[in-house]
Amino acid sequence: MLITRVLVPVLFVLKLTSLTYSQAPQINERVKGWAEDIDFLLAEIGKQHYIYKAKPMPQLLVNDAGALKTQIARFSDERMLAELQRLISLVGDGHSYVLPWGAGRVHSTCLPVRLYLFSDGLFIIDAQPGYEQWIGSRVARVGKVDAAEAMSRIGAMISRDNSMSMKWIGPILLSFRGDLEAIGIAPVSDTLALSLVDPGGRQREASFPFVPVPRMRGLPKLVPSRLPNAGGPPLYLSNVPANFWFQELPDEHAMYFQFNQVANADNERLGAYAQRLDAALTTRPPHLLIIDVRHNNGGNADLLPPLLEVLKKFERGNSRAKMVVITGRNTFSAAQIFINLMNRETKAIFAGEPSSSKPNFVGEENEIVFPYSGAMGSVSNRYHESLPGDKREWIEPQIKVELSSRDYFAGRDPILDAVLRRAAR
Repeated sequence: MLITRVLVPVLFVLKLTSLTYSQAPQINERVKGWAEDIDFLLAEIGKQHYIYKAKPMPQLLVNDAGALKTQIARFSDERMLAELQRLISLVGDGHSYVLPWGAGRVHSTCLPVRLYLFSDGLFIIDAQPGYEQWIGSRVARVGKVDAAEAMSRIGAMISRDNSMSMKWIGPILLSFRGDLEAIGIAPVSDTLALSLVDPGGRQREASFPFVPVPRMRGLPKLVPSRLPNAGGPPLYLSNVPANFWFQELPDEHAMYFQFNQVANADNERLGAYAQRLDAALTTRPPHLLIIDVRHNNGGNADLLPPLLEVLKKFERGNSRAKMVVITGRNTFSAAQIFINLMNRETKAIFAGEPSSSKPNFVGEENEIVFPYSGAMGSVSNRYHESLPGDKREWIEPQIKVELSSRDYFAGRDPILDAVLRRAAR
């Protein structure tokens, strides 16, 4: 009996010890791997970033990187991915980032709904199958945190040139589990509760699962209202996937030109399209030319000169005509260079809300892939100064209009309406 009493505890201890030692290499490998990714990020910033390849990195970035290494064992992989993004945001530009999806070792998840910040609050504008009933609902709380506070917290996770990026990117990041963990809203869990106010004004609590991230190519652009009673999409949401298109507005003696990407289309180069636009403007010169870049988050600025020449030619040949450029939070990067040149070289006025780039900015897509996690990101290595000496945060619109949820879900465009009213005076 004495032997039995001794052997059972000893065998139990040996079994636990065996499990501990078999798991330890995996745990140690993970900690070592993420630490290697942190070091890799600092090295790439020091080697490539336009500013920090020539001067010391911000001390806060160095300190936070060191502190993050001590927390690796406690944080989930999804949170570690978010924390890498928090680190790179400290370099202070909108083109240096770490994506919250697409990392080889990280199974990224998100809520099955898409959020958007309107002038009157944070709303669900789209949903994966099975969750469509929540479209149109205002988000009052994310978990136990007020929606406004959640937006404020997510600001610390965003790479940005100015504060408009928080409106643009913040609602998107608020759906990712890693980011929600990082800002203290969602502990490691399979679901998250949202407090919602539906279109009828009823307050409701709903629990949403975290699901695999759908295929994404860049940040999603605004979609038409998904409410059943919305009717057809307004003009500005009627063809967002097209890189560029135009349409006459005969009743307004206006031409509406939507420029959604500084890139060639699959079937037409931007330069060739500019010539078609020129022909239309020459054949029937409008009293008002509206250039809408609300959905344009950039591309290749080297493609811009032919288009700019067409627009300047129109202005020179039609001294009484007006040009209005509509900008928004999604206007970014090469699109910012476009509006800079319109601001500098034409008499166009601006409408809508500000862009998410400064007129002069550090910005260039320069891909990096992390050695352990396989995370993907960018370190900016170029400075764009198309308006020498300009220190503005953005080009301030003269016709300031914000989009409300009421107008959006009803399929109205208050910005275009305001432009047309102004032109009619």
